[in-house]
Amino acid sequence: MLAADLVVPLMVAEPGGLRTAMGTAARLGDGTLVPSDLMIVPDGAGGAYLDGAPLLAVEVVSEASRVRDFGAKMVLYAGAGVPWYWVVDPGRGCAGPGEGVRVHVFRLDGHGYTRVASVGWGEAVRLTEPFEIEIRPDALFRGLPAWRGPVEGAHMSSANGPDLPAADEAFDVAAFFRRWPTGAEKIELHDGSPVFYGRWDERDVATAQRAYPGRVIRLDQPPGEPGTLTVLPAAPGRALPPFLQGT
Repeated sequence: MLAADLVVPLMVAEPGGLRTAMGTAARLGDGTLVPSDLMIVPDGAGGAYLDGAPLLAVEVVSEASRVRDFGAKMVLYAGAGVPWYWVVDPGRGCAGPGEGVRVHVFRLDGHGYTRVASVGWGEAVRLTEPFEIEIRPDALFRGLPAWRGPVEGAHMSSANGPDLPAADEAFDVAAFFRRWPTGAEKIELHDGSPVFYGRWDERDVATAQRAYPGRVIRLDQPPGEPGTLTVLPAAPGRALPPFLQGT
């Protein structure tokens, strides 16, 4: 909903030769495929994938993505040369419709991002780069319903899913939507390492170990909490890429 509310303002503001895209993933190398919630891409770029960096990438924070959106994802996009990066943070537990939303605007300077604006409810900022646009959260997001708890992905529950059914049993709806990997909020490929966003625990690690034998399965948060499950190569002594270090 937050990303969709940005589509029309961005389409109106974008100059010729560009277009606003939802549901598009940027191929930032042979082993890196990152779907952003919203992108500004060259007008000729079609299909579900963009080869190379978009002009602007927009990520909407969920509890599973918060740490990476403000950390590892910034390193990844900066390294790929994405000139502009916006993070839309809905906040936590806000009673009024959209009142906790804050938009953070980052510009690529050298090898990292500089925050050039951070605008919340009742505030406004007018940007001239990468095109002219006014960001006013209370106007953009006023139609949102009041948050009814922690902001998480559409396919995430506030509690971990049930056990997987036995091999001779059918899946029920709860197991299908709330177990790895069908319960993933988002899936990305970072330097050849699959990253699954969601709410995972030791059961999901065991499932992933069976699915990817010989690889290292890592939970990037305490079991049962929103975050990511990463499938790493098993090669001994292989250094982690910068955007995975420290996560």
